[in-house]
Amino acid sequence: MITDELENMARVGRPGKIKSRRKAIIALFPYTVQRERVGDPRMADAFLGVIRVGTSMDKQVTELLSEAGPDFPNRLGTLMSPYAHWKSQSNTDTVTRWAEAAMAVPYTEEVCQSVVDTLLQIASVRHLEPYIPVEIWAWLKERPSLPPICTGRDKGTMGRVVRRVRKLGDVEILESYFLLVWSEWDFIYRTGFTIMKISIREDLGRIGMGRHREVLVKRLDHILGQLDMGLEHLKEQNPDLDQDHIPEAREQYKELREELLEVDREASEILIRAPLRLINLSNLLTPADVHRIPLDVHVCPPSPMSIVCPQLSLLVPSTPRFVCTWVPFSLS
Repeated sequence: MITDELENMARVGRPGKIKSRRKAIIALFPYTVQRERVGDPRMADAFLGVIRVGTSMDKQVTELLSEAGPDFPNRLGTLMSPYAHWKSQSNTDTVTRWAEAAMAVPYTEEVCQSVVDTLLQIASVRHLEPYIPVEIWAWLKERPSLPPICTGRDKGTMGRVVRRVRKLGDVEILESYFLLVWSEWDFIYRTGFTIMKISIREDLGRIGMGRHREVLVKRLDHILGQLDMGLEHLKEQNPDLDQDHIPEAREQYKELREELLEVDREASEILIRAPLRLINLSNLLTPADVHRIPLDVHVCPPSPMSIVCPQLSLLVPSTPRFVCTWVPFSLS
């Protein structure tokens, strides 16, 4: 009956009613952990539903994550981790415990959403960020659907988070990170915004990055389209938004889009204008870059060769489909 009552409270979704019963709900937490440990997840799922609607559990969640031992409830600890107050967390062992729990839980969309939300929150805390295991950043590639109100996405645009993601040196993670934190629901921290523009130019402006630039421009087009629908439309899903949100967010996302288009134009010019010469290299162009090369007279023979310009390298396939008119070259 307790579980039924919690499920009903979460389903009705009345934050005021839940807050009025906060002490009683918190008193149920030890029982919830106990049921999870014996393999009964229903109580925990109902409890999580209530927390999402409207009651703070940061102290209890932090205490749970601080526990150690073989019977730690990995699933519950992972799902509740976004509701901990990570900024006030001084015990770095808690980050390790959270990461171990997250890596031990079978994958679900809900688990992935919680892991990514928590990861971005921890990364925004200066004294905790160095203790994040490198391998857990790969969760960003799953690109979970984050809710309109998401602390991780908000804190995840801080400058130190952008720097950490860039430092990983993985363009797939970088792309996924941008797709997750760029949202109509949040504008970007100023320091993070500046570093994002640098990243677009230095990390995504190179030849061979056309595919990533195209995906990110589409994401920005979607966000700008949502912002153009107005505040009332957005407040249906996120009542916390205010009138200043839309102009500031629109300006930032327009500027990011312009930066992406600018570096894309520059990459196109390099492909078209730079002189080519034959050498042995193995880097491949993406299809988005290949179509920009105007090759129309000399058919390359059916033997593999590599072509490079000062800022470009590509391997021409053995199938003779490229034709070259605008540079003199000899066959190797």
